[in-house]
Amino acid sequence: MVQRPGVPTAPELVLETARGSTEMSPGRTYHVGRDPLCDICFEDARVSWHHAVLRPDGDHWTVEDENSTNGTWAADGHRVRVENVGPGSELRFGNAVDGPRAVLVGRTPQPPAGGRPSAVTNPAMTSTFRQPTSVRAVPARTAVRIGRDPGNDLVIDNLVVSRRHAELRALADGTYEIVDLGSHNGTYLNGARIGRARIAEGDIVGIGHSAFCLVGDRLLEYTDTGEVSLDVQDLSVTVDHGRKTLMDGVTFPVGAKCLLAVVGPSGAGKSTLLGALTGLRPADTGTVLYDGRDLYHDYAELRSRIGLVPQDDILHAQLTVRRALVYAAELRFPQDTSRAEREARVDEVIRELGLVQRADQPIHSLSGGQRKRVSVALELLTKPSLLFLDEPTSGLDPGMDRSVMHMLRGLADDGRTVIVVTHSVLSLDVCDRLLFLAPGGRVAYFGPPQEALGFFGFNEWPEAFEVFENDRERDWAGAFRGSPVHRRYVDQGARGPGSAAGGAQAAQAAGAAAAPPAPPPKAQSWGSQLSTLVRRYAAVLSADRTFLVIMVALPFMMGAMARALAGNVLDVETALNALLIL
Repeated sequence: MVQRPGVPTAPELVLETARGSTEMSPGRTYHVGRDPLCDICFEDARVSWHHAVLRPDGDHWTVEDENSTNGTWAADGHRVRVENVGPGSELRFGNAVDGPRAVLVGRTPQPPAGGRPSAVTNPAMTSTFRQPTSVRAVPARTAVRIGRDPGNDLVIDNLVVSRRHAELRALADGTYEIVDLGSHNGTYLNGARIGRARIAEGDIVGIGHSAFCLVGDRLLEYTDTGEVSLDVQDLSVTVDHGRKTLMDGVTFPVGAKCLLAVVGPSGAGKSTLLGALTGLRPADTGTVLYDGRDLYHDYAELRSRIGLVPQDDILHAQLTVRRALVYAAELRFPQDTSRAEREARVDEVIRELGLVQRADQPIHSLSGGQRKRVSVALELLTKPSLLFLDEPTSGLDPGMDRSVMHMLRGLADDGRTVIVVTHSVLSLDVCDRLLFLAPGGRVAYFGPPQEALGFFGFNEWPEAFEVFENDRERDWAGAFRGSPVHRRYVDQGARGPGSAAGGAQAAQAAGAAAAPPAPPPKAQSWGSQLSTLVRRYAAVLSADRTFLVIMVALPFMMGAMARALAGNVLDVETALNALLIL
């Protein structure tokens, strides 16, 4: 009988890089590479996709190079194959002189100010703790004004934040309260929208894409830059009082800057999964962690960081690209946003999606792929960190299909997590991860798309889809759960500090009893919205000149024809008879 290995006694370490610190627990291994799902990820081109592995070995740690192209190097300049490391060890990846540097130090207890805020701990994808964007002292017995206007004490440069958004006020008893100043998108305390609330140390105040944590007399700011993880834990959906299962125990992790494709035969639960991940139709059981935060519990705050591009383009085809985006910006941004600010954001999105040459062209004259870019542009106006697309390549030819997928690849590389539900398998190679759902809403595969066909034992995707369609009783999910692929890309990928303990379990409990849907953000005044909608509709009518001419000329034509039919005598009776004839 094979003896079960003992529990590793290697010390807990902290690996420090230019991007932050990673706490290393002896209970697992840590992958280093350029893959966004690696535990320690470097963007340097000299670093291989899967470069090296740090793992506990008895009472110490070892680093093993994974046959990387440019090597792993020790501080003295020699190339590392397999070597013991510990506190004080220095490594470089990709180049011995100026490659990305990592230093191992012994872990020491950190004061609360040094960690991540309590509501955003237990990151799902990695044990990297983000550093605060800024730390400032909070003056006693005064107020700190927060907003977009440069005259505020704390300025948040984001158009979803109102000019004068909120105030942090010191109270006579030495505590603080946060007061919303009538903002458009709201102020949130631990995920719930508030008007005025007392805050305690460790509470999370959400404003726009920033989170603030009060620690002692210091205010720590954490800005959501878009590089967020998504951890999906055991999602299930049933209908007909539990008699029919649409989604069954779906679990997978998605790393920052990752492009994930979700595919599967008809009836596999792709649309159900999309609704659960976006929070529009929460799962009956299970949890979705947005960068370690329970999406369902904090949905009121996090909804503004999620973009959804539907399958059917919701565009006014008569408008030009620029005018359509300008009107959308008027409706989405606070009323105190200036025209120059809105137009600057529109121009930024147009450049990002390569629509500069088409900006003044009517949408109806664009190709299918270009129209899809405009639909994506509408969602990017508010800078979402998590972008979902439902069948973005539906109805496109293979060339346009690949163009759209490469666009999504670029969006992910620019610092977003992108999840696309698709039937097309033509361009899966540009994705970082592939999620294949089997009939019944079960995970049949999650991992790199290049390994999927080999895992299933097929040579072509049509063959795989045919077998999935015809062999619906086969336990595809069970085969995947017992495979090394599952252990590498799901078990190890989703493991973070404390994620196997109380943190994730508490989050799952919260998710199972998800709070009711939060009210939508505060709307602009009805007068402002009506003005924008009337101007947009007038622009749509004026752009369709044929329809406009017909609408103007029609009353005159009807009158002339009625006069001709009535003859010389035109009274009420003859006029009505003429209209009935027409």
